[in-house]
Amino acid sequence: MTNISVNISAELKSKLEKIASKNGRSVDECVELALAEYIDNFEDFYQTDLNAVSGLERSFFLSIGE
Repeated sequence: MTNISVNISAELKSKLEKIASKNGRSVDECVELALAEYIDNFEDFYQTDLNAVSGLERSFFLSIGE
């Protein structure tokens, strides 16, 4: 496990603490889950974006050959 430090607003910290308490988790667990979901979503979007570009490139080169 690695530690990182981030600065967040007091409002966000308060919301995070309430969510952690309601779910019976620590603030650290909630932050880790949130970051993991954010990263998964980013990677999914990036991969989708790469696939879209590849698809456009394929259709472009196929249309040139017609």
